[in-house]
Amino acid sequence: MSSQSTRILGALSAAAAVVVASVVAAPTAQAAGRAFYVSAVTGSDSNTGLSATQPFKTIQKAADQTLPGDTVLIMNGTYGDLTREGVLQITRSGAPGKPITYRPLPGHDPVIAPVTGWNGIVLVGASYINLTGLSVRGDSDNLTLEDAEVGSKPNGPAFNTNCIFIRKDKASGRTSHHVKIRNNHVWDCPGSGIGSDSADHLLIEKNRVHSTSWYTTFATSGISVLHPVDVDKSKSTKIIIRGNVVHDNETKVKWSNCGCYSDGNGIIVDDTLHLQDKGTPYQGRILVENNVSFDNGGSGIHAFSSSRVDIRHNTAYYNSRSSRMESYGNIFALKSKDVRILNNVSYVRPGEKTNTTDRNVDVTYDYNIYYGGLAPEAMGPHDVITDPKLVNPGTSPDADFRLQESSPAVDTGTRTDTSVDHEGTSRPQGSGWDRGAYEYAAR
Repeated sequence: MSSQSTRILGALSAAAAVVVASVVAAPTAQAAGRAFYVSAVTGSDSNTGLSATQPFKTIQKAADQTLPGDTVLIMNGTYGDLTREGVLQITRSGAPGKPITYRPLPGHDPVIAPVTGWNGIVLVGASYINLTGLSVRGDSDNLTLEDAEVGSKPNGPAFNTNCIFIRKDKASGRTSHHVKIRNNHVWDCPGSGIGSDSADHLLIEKNRVHSTSWYTTFATSGISVLHPVDVDKSKSTKIIIRGNVVHDNETKVKWSNCGCYSDGNGIIVDDTLHLQDKGTPYQGRILVENNVSFDNGGSGIHAFSSSRVDIRHNTAYYNSRSSRMESYGNIFALKSKDVRILNNVSYVRPGEKTNTTDRNVDVTYDYNIYYGGLAPEAMGPHDVITDPKLVNPGTSPDADFRLQESSPAVDTGTRTDTSVDHEGTSRPQGSGWDRGAYEYAAR
């Protein structure tokens, strides 16, 4: 991969300098815990796991020993399915100031590779968990659409494997919260890329998620937050989806619920109003910012049946590529209320929808740039339709979505509390905030 594509696809290094806001803000110093070592190559689950010379063989063995403050260091190798749940099922929680962290041993690049199970990594009612710098690769390259159209069923994992998924513990009702998923590379899972159902206090940041959701019957997406639940009474921003790169996610098999094609979005905030499951509407706010979403089957970014969502400073390019579905739009809200869509660059695929007013209440579009596609159904007083003049936009991983010096997005956005851009550059650089995921910095 070229140095240019590495820059554009986002900093996958844990050293990325990003200010994490609000309740999931910059972590306090983690209390010292134990380090468990895992090696698929040299390990044994009969080892102590407490040194690089005595590593466990499976990540699950380490996970089952963890206590608050512990770290699981994963060494080189490929880690495959252990159970029907997948490669790693996390049920043990950390504590405030003492998260349990899963990451590669420095200098190592292990791959978590689910094939026959439901997930690469699944959190089941586990809280205060950090997943950092991991690679999760599904098995879609060895599957076919022809086989999926026949074999993808709700009761079987083969075509529905998720890369990373968070869900409540069905037996106890315990939900996951205070989970940070940062700097991971997630791809080729036939189910969702990074998904959550019934969780709170999430940070999904600086991940690269691509080529997921192709063969599932569950209508998944690259990154999705479904039915979040409040674990406290705070109405502040508690869920943040920031600085991710999502592309080539698309559903190609009909959703079993309706016998129709659905979703395959880059990023979706889904039913915080809980109209689908008759639950209690979520009271926290959700922030979606500084993401780059391109060439997905459904939307680039949208809120569906949701409230209290801020979608700002994102760049979406040539989404709604699926010929199986009605156009989804590029960046928008649908059947939602109290949503603010500000300072985005929305470069729309020809002939496809830009956004919608459908069943929205108190949804604000403003300071966005729209280009290509159908005329916007909703426009704010400072929205404009013009070429955003991106450096080298496209649908390949080498595309460059930064702003040219002459871009109309430069210095024309509205002020926000977004203090850095997609790459960690401080905002603003000039006389005002730039629109889109990138702040023009070569001044």
